[in-house]
Amino acid sequence: MERYYTSYTKKINNTTYYFVKKYRRYTELKNSPAILESYGMHPDFNKACSIASIQDNAIKQRLFKEASLGLYYGQNMSTTPELSKSLRIENINNKTALVTRLTGIKKIISAKMPQWLLLSHS
Repeated sequence: MERYYTSYTKKINNTTYYFVKKYRRYTELKNSPAILESYGMHPDFNKACSIASIQDNAIKQRLFKEASLGLYYGQNMSTTPELSKSLRIENINNKTALVTRLTGIKKIISAKMPQWLLLSHS
């Protein structure tokens, strides 16, 4: 498993926001795309990193330099890995889980089902 990090800035309502993103790629799986694990957005760079759960000072310094170089939203960022379109990472009950798009659909359908359908009919 490998982790990737990216950062850039974007101006919103005349305020510059820092965007930091943390990706995970499972190198054990051949040709697997990266999965966005977490991201943070805030005018204060350190707050954006803490929202994205990035604690390592060396990584934070590298990301700050990357954002300070003037990378902005929409610019071609060669460090951004190819993302998975069907997988994402969620924290469920304080445990990290790899979730597919179908899991979200299953939750929506289950929430809309009447409770009597969920009872066993034995």
